[in-house]
Amino acid sequence: MRDDVQEFAALLRRLKERTDRSYGQLARRLAMNTSTLHRYCAGEAVPLDFAPVERFAALCAATPEERLELHRLWILAVAARQRARTQGAKPATGVPERAPVPAPVPAPEPRPASASASASA
Repeated sequence: MRDDVQEFAALLRRLKERTDRSYGQLARRLAMNTSTLHRYCAGEAVPLDFAPVERFAALCAATPEERLELHRLWILAVAARQRARTQGAKPATGVPERAPVPAPVPAPEPRPASASASASA
């Protein structure tokens, strides 16, 4: 899991290092918080949407091949984070918790036709 996230973050850092811009300058151009961009590049967070990553790649003049690799690594990193969250949500026994299933409600019994209704018919 950490490897996928770290590979994604390493490519982000390599792209950033090619620019003469700081995290703050890039973050302003991307309309995001500087600390958020830094967490992405440090591998501490993974964006849930690829759009900011694509804008980051464009600002860093990534080649089409680098953009494709960035997208591939982003998909792996998001999947790794989701696996980590679901594994962290399980109880210590490793058995997933389940909500209790309510007992089925019996169907109402049909009412017999009244004797007066059947006599007048």
